[in-house]
Amino acid sequence: MYDDALNDLFALVDCIPTPVFMLDVTPEGTPVYAHFNKAALRNVGRELSEIVGHTAIEVFGEEFGTPAYDEQYKAIQTRKPHTYEFQLPTGKDLRVVRTTLWPQLDENGAVNRLIGSAADVSTEWIASSVKAKLRAIDTEVEQFVSMAAHDLRTPMRNVIALADMLAEDFEDHGDGKRDLIDLLRHTADKSMVLITDVLSFASTPRVNSGNTLYRFDTLCDDIMATVDPQGNHTLQSTAVSLSGEKTVMQVVLRNLIDNSIKHGNSANLLLRCTVTQQPDGFVKVTLCDNGKGFANPGVVFLDSGDFRVDSGYGLLAVRRLILARGGTIQAKNDDDTGGSCVIFTLPGEHVTVKTSLEEHFPPSDPAQPANAERPQSETCRKI
Repeated sequence: MYDDALNDLFALVDCIPTPVFMLDVTPEGTPVYAHFNKAALRNVGRELSEIVGHTAIEVFGEEFGTPAYDEQYKAIQTRKPHTYEFQLPTGKDLRVVRTTLWPQLDENGAVNRLIGSAADVSTEWIASSVKAKLRAIDTEVEQFVSMAAHDLRTPMRNVIALADMLAEDFEDHGDGKRDLIDLLRHTADKSMVLITDVLSFASTPRVNSGNTLYRFDTLCDDIMATVDPQGNHTLQSTAVSLSGEKTVMQVVLRNLIDNSIKHGNSANLLLRCTVTQQPDGFVKVTLCDNGKGFANPGVVFLDSGDFRVDSGYGLLAVRRLILARGGTIQAKNDDDTGGSCVIFTLPGEHVTVKTSLEEHFPPSDPAQPANAERPQSETCRKI
């Protein structure tokens, strides 16, 4: 029987709204439960009489009680506060509990009691588990993309070789067949560049694959040459130099432009792609077309991430790339044309092309006339 002072302590512990329990350590060093406060009893769904005087193994069974008993024994051996996590059956549910034990010492320095507190961290544990699974899936996806891109290089080389064979000693009769062969070779070359870039991206384990200086409009032109080799559609793009992850921008634009052409329902689609600098070190890219507009699945997926098969696997890759870099993406139908419109942000910076007289012709240069015209900037070539 416990003395009155200890019973008063148990009554005080019962007033604590969070789960608290106590264990007595027998002379043989065995931890047995001395008390569960009311909050702890509610969590486990047990009566106090089923717990007091028993070990964790006796209360929770071999499967769940053994891990808890082993951790309690560690706290006794080390004589230091000890925190651990274990699975705890609570009625029909199985919860993950983070427990901290504080050893109490007698006059000889031996542990005679353990005071424990418990917190349900099931939600945190599930979130951590999901993140781990997602990281594993991401790794598998990247490995698959890398393998697929690698496997595509061989047939694409064969296409290039066949185009060269057709062009060799080909007699041009002015019927356009030579142009088709040249177009085949050009498309194959551009496709090989894209495959190589995807391989480079997939082999980069870091989120940030490094910044590159590139022309945005040239990148758009190269993509159009690949997805629309016959030039049936028109893309107007901002003529500007950017510093950022070129491969990421390429993958995103390539998917979105290809998606516009495939689903625009127009033989001669007009696309407009603009890029503007944002104040937070990001650039905002807006891609609109005059096609039939987004079907609901595409808009729902880009805005919410709720994946549906009819929203397209290309959009899955696009959204993952953008969000992984802290960017945003949204979709809507254009108010004026009714076509699709996608707006996304990625880390990047506009790079200004310097065209001042002083840069090209220092004031001390006598060969430069005082009234010479300044060179024209190339950043107004398209939009």
